Amino acid sequence: MAGPEPTRRERYRRQTMAEIRAAAMAQLGEGGAETVSLTAIARSMAMSAPALYRYFACRDELLADLAVDVHLALADALEAAARTASVAARVAAVAHAYRDWALARPHAYHLAYETAYGSAREHAADRIAAAAQRCMTVFLSVVAEAGEPPPVALPPALDRQLRGRHGIPAAVRHFGLIWWSRLHGLISLELGRHLAATGVDTALLYQTEIDAMLNALGRRHTVTTRSGATFPSAPLRSITMRR
Repeated sequence: MAGPEPTRRERYRRQTMAEIRAAAMAQLGEGGAETVSLTAIARSMAMSAPALYRYFACRDELLADLAVDVHLALADALEAAARTASVAARVAAVAHAYRDWALARPHAYHLAYETAYGSAREHAADRIAAAAQRCMTVFLSVVAEAGEPPPVALPPALDRQLRGRHGIPAAVRHFGLIWWSRLHGLISLELGRHLAATGVDTALLYQTEIDAMLNALGRRHTVTTRSGATFPSAPLRSITMRR
């Protein structure tokens, strides 16, 4: 049942808050969280600083609100990527969409995943947690569809924590969290240019992680290189290390 229509005053408040967030997001995109300035936003909107503080009590509160929007935007991108033809393709598509989104919006990614503003520690905790869970749910869902994760003996306490969450088996949640962390780690290192000195192609390195993830799920798939060539990946269990 629909709730009551918002009053004119409430509509104006929502519109003003949306304009403030849009101005802050533009600042974020240009120079990161450190460049977001309530005073500059107020000036651009022909408002006084005290007037703006009636909408956001402090800069940290505004940044947390932006983090909610960032998590939701990433979730939208991952959900769109998941709408591909085959089950195996959905896992790779979501993983690639995660990296592509982060590389296109490095400051937004940094705000959501590498600062306290996007961690749900202080401001907008419930909304940030729900928005971030949408991203994780997409990833876990495509993993659950793709195959059975290899069995892993988990400590009883961790097994209890993983069970009964969002209808996803504990083994899938554990597998998904581990691989999400691995993909996230590579993206963060790439954005920070920490891999530049290694001389490796970061896109190909990231692809090997996707290959390994799919192989662990028992999925053979096709790898496409930057040159456009394609070749079938080999299951990792068939590879023998040479001394």
